Amino acid sequence: MPRKTRWGLVLIVVAALIGWAIYAWLPPAMPKPGQIAASTPKARQYVRTPFLDDWDQADLAVMADHARLNPDLAWLEGPTHRRVVALTFDDGPSPYTPDLLDVLKKHHVKATFFWMGKHLEGREEVVRRALAEGHTLGNHTYDHPDISGTSEDFWWGEQISRTQDIYQRIIGKRPVLFRPPYGKIDDGEIKALGQHGLKTILWSVDTQDWNKNRWLFGSHYIERWIQTYIHQEAIILMHDGGGRRDQTVEAVDEVIPWLKAAGYEFVTVDELLGIKQAYQ
Repeated sequence: MPRKTRWGLVLIVVAALIGWAIYAWLPPAMPKPGQIAASTPKARQYVRTPFLDDWDQADLAVMADHARLNPDLAWLEGPTHRRVVALTFDDGPSPYTPDLLDVLKKHHVKATFFWMGKHLEGREEVVRRALAEGHTLGNHTYDHPDISGTSEDFWWGEQISRTQDIYQRIIGKRPVLFRPPYGKIDDGEIKALGQHGLKTILWSVDTQDWNKNRWLFGSHYIERWIQTYIHQEAIILMHDGGGRRDQTVEAVDEVIPWLKAAGYEFVTVDELLGIKQAYQ
């Protein structure tokens, strides 16, 4: 290969790497204000982030159908076009939760936590702290099984009701918000949960932080994922438990100022959906 050709290829590779670095590290442009009036109802709810094959996730079209077929019982995002977002965290509480609460307190942001019953026990002070600081607490089953298609004795008696009882012992009340593990639930369960007074909360932006926490510079990629897919009245899925979560904490610390600069305000899920009582 002639020397000039080799140098040309080297320059192409270098240019490609520089282009990738610019894309990967420079923050995207601030999203412009929407052209739709804030009070206008959305035509549909759906997940903005892509599906990951072979990761045991709920089918995105099925999730959208849950919201369509169960109005006022199942939600993926807020119903209108206000410039607000809801940060949500699953699988805790954990040793990372106090650091996350510190970050949220620093930025004066309230979030919604969907916690597992088995992790509530032994971390009562963290639970009480989150409640006292104005965050909303929700139910994420007792030990994170796929409940779809199981018997009510299992999904309610052994998982959700059991966790409700633990909340009752710790904070004196029971959450109204429920998030199914993996987003997997069937329409019959959603309706039955409604009879128990619970709302099913899914998401419209999955940061996939459970995977990115394993990556080098994972916090940056979690932040970029939010910046890329943010939209009005988004419900953003993250995790404060279930594994290493330090990069999630770092990403939250970085992305909150960016979202505020973009004109977004932060609300809890019950505030987003106009649910007057977040507890029974």
